[in-house]
Amino acid sequence: MISNFDHFLLYSYEPEKTFQFLKNRFQLTTLIPLTNYGSFQSGMFAFRNGILEILWYENKTEKVETNFLINQFVGFALQSNLSIIDTKSELENLEFTVSHVMEQKVFNAKNEEVVISEIILLDRFLEGFQTFFIEYKTDDLLKKFEELSKTSLWEMESFILETANPEDTRNEFLGLGFKQENVNCVSDPNGIKVKFKKTFSQNGISSFLIQSKEEKIDILQLLRVVNGYR
Repeated sequence: MISNFDHFLLYSYEPEKTFQFLKNRFQLTTLIPLTNYGSFQSGMFAFRNGILEILWYENKTEKVETNFLINQFVGFALQSNLSIIDTKSELENLEFTVSHVMEQKVFNAKNEEVVISEIILLDRFLEGFQTFFIEYKTDDLLKKFEELSKTSLWEMESFILETANPEDTRNEFLGLGFKQENVNCVSDPNGIKVKFKKTFSQNGISSFLIQSKEEKIDILQLLRVVNGYR
């Protein structure tokens, strides 16, 4: 099985502000405009080699919200070169703890509920950090991404993943089909690098680098300067 990153989930306490700031500052290519779905908001940007989703959701306890940064990565989605059913079987063979295959649905223009994707959660891969495999049931988003990514000025270069057991996490990524760059770094087929760092707190992404022909920027660091901490 060979896996790659599909999209990254950046939670924002102020999604409109964050979405507009990133779009204006980096001239990012909008894949899906920021949309309010009631209990959550979501919008996506197309990079040359991946997708960044800005989202907000209300099902967070008051205690968690107090400790949250205004902007914080809360997970990522993966894709594999296998069907979602075969991906689940392969993950179980690799001794990952996974969920059943779950459908994601939306209402279309005719107010009909349709399945747009199926996902498998990695339940114990990174505790407290959303990780899942996704298979799209329609080509609309993928075709739009393929088209828009060609005009994007930016690509995702690398990110730092803080975890309690960096070596174990690195080996699990290798089991998923990632390429080892060095003892502390792996990469996916699209060139997005994961650098591992030990933490004694919660799992998470502490740095996320994007680059263009002119510059390389850590968007988390920039957002902290602009918006600060909650």
